[in-house]
Amino acid sequence: MLELYPTNYEILNTKDRISIDLIKDGEEFLKQFDINKDLIVDSISLIYRYLRIKEKTPHNLFKFFIAAYYIVTRHPFAFPAHDNKKDFCNKFSLQISSLEYCVEKITSTLGYIKIFDDMNFPYFIDPNRDLSLTIIKNIVKSKIDASMMKFLLYNRPINSQILTEELVCDIVFEHKAFPEELFRQLYEIVATLVDEEFRDYDEYLVLQQKYFI
Repeated sequence: MLELYPTNYEILNTKDRISIDLIKDGEEFLKQFDINKDLIVDSISLIYRYLRIKEKTPHNLFKFFIAAYYIVTRHPFAFPAHDNKKDFCNKFSLQISSLEYCVEKITSTLGYIKIFDDMNFPYFIDPNRDLSLTIIKNIVKSKIDASMMKFLLYNRPINSQILTEELVCDIVFEHKAFPEELFRQLYEIVATLVDEEFRDYDEYLVLQQKYFI
């Protein structure tokens, strides 16, 4: 059984102490605004991960906390999220260019997936921590593995486009792991995942020719 106790602040190294102080300041900063308080912890967590990767702390980190909150509020399941950037920035007295700069820095550093709905509003997906994406990846892998086995055992051909279409329908309508309204955007994500899984395709083809034909 894992038990956690508060760390002795004095034994932490300087960088860790600074990071903890900064995220505490960020929490207090965000609390003063009329925002969804339930999303503050996720926003702080985002900046904490960002700081652990970056060697230098941004000059005005508060702008990054605002950008983190913006990212967290724009998960695909928030669709439709059609508040414009100007209205968002007005809440924080922040320039749109500053928001866009900080969002780009955070998402590029952490490898976020960025998609746009049909009205060109952005949504962000954490490739490593998003539960919906994890489900999607597992569904894709399971489907590809089954298709590969049928290819090996029964010489049944595989069409990646048809496979992608079937997967998208399963994800949206059967598993409800992605908003139906972003069907087209999901197709692009799944197509990329299918292509990644098919990297083993040539290896399977060699195995079939060597052992099954």
